[in-house]
Amino acid sequence: MDSSDDATMIQRAPVPQEQIVPDLLRVSPMETSTATDVETSITEPVVISDNFCRFVLLNKGILHSHSKVTLALTAPDANSRFFPPNVGVASLIERCALKVGTKTLQEIDGYNFLTAYKSMFINNEHQLERELVQSGRCIAHEFRYSDTTVGEGGPVNDTLAPTYGLATGKEYGNLAGSQSVAIPDYCNIKNSPVFQIALADLFPMLKQTQLPLYMMKEQVSIELTFAPSAVRAQSASNVASASYTVDTNEVKFIADYIYYPQQMMDAYAEANQQITINHFDYRHSKFSVSSTTAASTQIRNLGGAGRIVTKVITGVQSDASNDISILNKYHAMVPETGMAFGQFPGQVAGQNNGSITYNIKYNDRFLYPVDVSNSARHFHNVAQAEGVPPFVTREEYSHQGVALTGDHFMGYIQTGGTVGAALGGRGVNGRFGWLSNRLNRNERVNSRGLEVYFKYDTLNEEAAYTQRSWLELVKLTTLNGGYITTQLA
Repeated sequence: MDSSDDATMIQRAPVPQEQIVPDLLRVSPMETSTATDVETSITEPVVISDNFCRFVLLNKGILHSHSKVTLALTAPDANSRFFPPNVGVASLIERCALKVGTKTLQEIDGYNFLTAYKSMFINNEHQLERELVQSGRCIAHEFRYSDTTVGEGGPVNDTLAPTYGLATGKEYGNLAGSQSVAIPDYCNIKNSPVFQIALADLFPMLKQTQLPLYMMKEQVSIELTFAPSAVRAQSASNVASASYTVDTNEVKFIADYIYYPQQMMDAYAEANQQITINHFDYRHSKFSVSSTTAASTQIRNLGGAGRIVTKVITGVQSDASNDISILNKYHAMVPETGMAFGQFPGQVAGQNNGSITYNIKYNDRFLYPVDVSNSARHFHNVAQAEGVPPFVTREEYSHQGVALTGDHFMGYIQTGGTVGAALGGRGVNGRFGWLSNRLNRNERVNSRGLEVYFKYDTLNEEAAYTQRSWLELVKLTTLNGGYITTQLA
């Protein structure tokens, strides 16, 4: 999902030519053909509650990076409820950690919100055909044909597609006189769906390498801290909110252990007694901010002193209790100058969007000589940081344009609507304004740390906000003689 993971690599000491064996830990296909056995084991958590769970892995074989964690919620009632469409079942995980003995290989705090950012880089086909089924994400888009006649349930014609909106693979239905997109039945929490998250999506370090558990002498464990109930799922717009409980009976780890011929695995262990993995780790920080303070330049120190930082990701989320949205709290706000709460561009003549002014300072220099305030530049910086542009519309990213459909998604008007009203609520317009910037100097951050300068002109004045940022750090993990050592570069 993150193109920067391509930089993950394995470094080994040179070995004599006669001892060279195939790289058994690579995720990509091997150059040589060999027999492979896969043992699938369903592992129950050793600790499980509504707030936390821990899995302990067996030290055997090679752990496949696409092993899965299954998760589910207990249906609170028979009403229609769903996982936030841009994060799916990842909304349940606030923090995840991969540990070997007492050492932490990788830990991501704010994992559910970071997933909201990374989901933007999954193309529509994968969103609709893979993520919708596996993880409950339904943030794919499609062209929308002209509006229906009330009660007919189909387009007036099939030649005009003036708008663009969310798609779930279902036909449009009629809901209160407007076309509506509904989630598939198997995604409705009232039907008790069980979804899964791949291990490599939990821990990006595993996208390029797999864990040689048979070479490790310490216990390997996975820890998941569950998010608060309020951000676990979302109700249809005309349904009251509810308390959501993790279905502990469905929390399982489906592990795939790979076995090659024993002679080959022994030869690999002998030739690679020391393995060093360069990978990324993430450091999360969050701050409270109001619309008043955000209207003037704010400076936030994100840390990173003495570390090699490759990327900074930032987004601002509304904390307003009446900010009812398709996405729950998994959004990144953009300014709405001159708008009352819940209004959208075009409702009042002469309305203009506000701007986000942003820059990063480290090692006594700014990343950009002039602060970036143009939304197109922000979009370009995000695409440059990830190596692929976000699969979102202009309106979703910057609150500009008129191509986003005003039709409903589970009763929420996609362009905006009246906050808190039946068949209203907040849509996806201006809710994907994530900022991401790659630090390209290849320098270690000095003792002052890394500072973010930002200004939102202006955010909605009726809400409090939380600014979340992640630093992507270079980390070194070494397996030597069966024991792990790990440190930030």
